[in-house]
Amino acid sequence: MKLSEAAVGTKVRIVNTHFPPSLQNRILGLGFVPGSVVEVIREAPLGDPRVYLVRGKMISLRNDEAALIEVEPVSRFIPLSMAEVGRRYIVREFVGGSFFLSRMASLGIRTGSVIQVLEKYPIIALVDGRETKIGMGMAEKILVEEI
Repeated sequence: MKLSEAAVGTKVRIVNTHFPPSLQNRILGLGFVPGSVVEVIREAPLGDPRVYLVRGKMISLRNDEAALIEVEPVSRFIPLSMAEVGRRYIVREFVGGSFFLSRMASLGIRTGSVIQVLEKYPIIALVDGRETKIGMGMAEKILVEEI
């Protein structure tokens, strides 16, 4: 997976980098080296650039630069936006404020809810047996674990 594909609120570990010589020293000097853990903090309204926390520093990278960094998830929880169609997941955590949490409660999505993804873009899922439509922005803030 590429760093540019990691959802906001997730932590990933850098596996490999594929920088051209013109970028290599600058990006490696910022701390984006293999083995480093990176947290995706936020993204601009149109999705580019994004802010990452790496080695205690908040760094902004454009998506074309982040796409050159190969990563793997640090925890076994993944955002619902990365869930596979047909698989079943259990909601473990939310990455959002009080408005987001109340919106999830109104949809019947709580910690411990069982979700099966039926379709993507937008996500249509069975939540505790009830079909629900979930936007990709919301799906990035719902952390799930495969059952």
